[in-house]
Amino acid sequence: MGKMARVGEWFAGLSAVLVLLGTGAYGGGRMVSVGVAKVDVTPLHPVVLAGYGGRQTEFEGVETRLWARAMVIGDIDPVAVVVIDNCGVPAVLRDILARRVAAMGISSERLVVSATHTHNAPNLAGYAPILWAGRMTPGQEERMKRYTDFAIEKMAQALGQALENREPLALSWAQGRVDFGGNRRVLGDGRWQGFGLEQGGPVDHSLPVLVARDEKGRVKALWANYACHCTTLGARNHVHGDWAGYANEAMERNFPLARALMTIGCGADIGPQPSGGAAVAKRHGQAIGDEVQRLVEGGLRKLNGAPTVASVTASLPLVEPKPREFWEDLRSKGGFEGELGVAMLKRLDEGERIPNQVAYPVTSWRFDNDLAMVFLPGEVVVDYSVRLNRELAWPRLWLTAWSNGMPGYIPSKRILKEGGYEADFSQVYYGQPGRYRDEVEDEVVGAVRKVVGESFLAPADQERAPFHRLPSQERRVIRRLSERAKEHGPPGSSVLRKAFYTHLRHALPALQAVIPLTAEETAWHNWAGDFVPRFFIRQEKRAQKVGWLGRVPARGDTPRVLCFSGGLGWSSEPTTEGFSLVVGGQERLRFDLSRELSFWQGADGALDLYYLPAWKSEVDTGGVFLIVLGEQFLAKGGQIEFRVESVGEGSKRWFAIDAEQEMERLTPMLLDALNPWGK
Repeated sequence: MGKMARVGEWFAGLSAVLVLLGTGAYGGGRMVSVGVAKVDVTPLHPVVLAGYGGRQTEFEGVETRLWARAMVIGDIDPVAVVVIDNCGVPAVLRDILARRVAAMGISSERLVVSATHTHNAPNLAGYAPILWAGRMTPGQEERMKRYTDFAIEKMAQALGQALENREPLALSWAQGRVDFGGNRRVLGDGRWQGFGLEQGGPVDHSLPVLVARDEKGRVKALWANYACHCTTLGARNHVHGDWAGYANEAMERNFPLARALMTIGCGADIGPQPSGGAAVAKRHGQAIGDEVQRLVEGGLRKLNGAPTVASVTASLPLVEPKPREFWEDLRSKGGFEGELGVAMLKRLDEGERIPNQVAYPVTSWRFDNDLAMVFLPGEVVVDYSVRLNRELAWPRLWLTAWSNGMPGYIPSKRILKEGGYEADFSQVYYGQPGRYRDEVEDEVVGAVRKVVGESFLAPADQERAPFHRLPSQERRVIRRLSERAKEHGPPGSSVLRKAFYTHLRHALPALQAVIPLTAEETAWHNWAGDFVPRFFIRQEKRAQKVGWLGRVPARGDTPRVLCFSGGLGWSSEPTTEGFSLVVGGQERLRFDLSRELSFWQGADGALDLYYLPAWKSEVDTGGVFLIVLGEQFLAKGGQIEFRVESVGEGSKRWFAIDAEQEMERLTPMLLDALNPWGK
């Protein structure tokens, strides 16, 4: 090969490298300097945990590590975000951190400080101040302040390491979906009744994901965002990152070279469904990890370089403050309200006015016209996501709450009308002198529209965002049953599986009408995990009863099998003598909780009972029951009363019947999914 040919080949290779570095690879935009880091912020000494007022002692153990995770984008005047596993970072602490990292080259207006809102992390000084006012010992207060200093130091350290770790990476993003968040505001007659699952309530199941990859296409950084409270574990007094911590672990497990960040969207009235322990939290986190992996492997939209930043501070209006006499009267009541009275009187005694508005900084990071990230302080309810996804171009929008301050809950007009925790009670804990006025929603939305600009307004023909209704889990459960049916079951189970499938082929709906008797009515997970109306009895007392009328077919060659949907639950409760199945006024068999395909046979051979759990939590199941009638029912065609009664007592174990049965629709789906059992 001649000299000129070799030089030409060298230039061609160099050109290819320059093109790669200039435009990015594997779907990313042009390369930009990106750095990520994580630093352990697990407490090293006893400290009280935030999130639940009933916990007054310091934590009893550490179940998972806590982290401060940072990402920096850009060389000169970079943008930076740090996310800490914590319930929330007050604005005053955010400002302390901003001053500390200014010397590193991170300006305050380009810094975002977010929290995962895990309720199993140490309380930071100033967070929900009335929750702890007058309830901490001097020692507890000193240790809380010491941990607060430690957390600020570690967040600064994470940002510093992210700056040092910067390298040329290509940014891209996608918008996926997970669906374990459910609206927790249970309503009655249009008013807040308590916490649970409001099946028809709004949700935000969007999962926007930011990805940074090197010139070889290797994922080096991931940032995901989901709108849901981090409260899967409940009030267990142990340090834990909850589902957000597990989501970060899942992302980093799937992409070992990457550092992951998990932030929280407008999920202040959204709770994890189900909840109840670390195993459930891990499943939620894994769901995010799996969806992120699918998005990364399935195609991303490129982003060309670092974002531009815009900020505005809105004034959120509170109701007019009460006079001094009101606060003096409130102080005398004691409790949390009394402490709020003390705090307001202290303001007045020091010559300050009681505020009638809240300063509310709203920030956006805009990646050209391809993506607008919006950062909102406080616990922002999902209605803001619903409205902003309607008024703005939702396919290019990312909403993160719990950022740059913790003024408390940010309710919408709807929630102010319904009242309850997010509108009223929570204001006390955050030291606010009253509820917001209805104008609060327009103020927040107006600020967001201002920082994202006109180019992000929704086009006239924009379709509705598909993230705001709780979808049925039917397809997922049927798919899971089908996958399990293809696998080999435990030894000896093939006969049971085949018998169930054979009976299911001939099954007729069991219920013509439910007879509640002493049963209670509620909404709970059905065979697919969806919340539906149910009648249920517990084993707390003997002879708790729920019944139904069923029609037995006339004599014929077809086996007489009746089917209905319901469930069994609370397996962690004490075992008792179980439940009795009564047919035509006579007890035919006894059964109890089961988490697998099960079979019970009556002592006189009159009938058999099968149960197939399709949906499971750690303690409850929902599924399908089959009643196979024996020969003595051949001459008894017609209507028969069935009844289930509690035999044991002293346990909250339950049996439930779905108030609305859909067996004509469900049976064919089950037969198709369980087809291998019939072979």
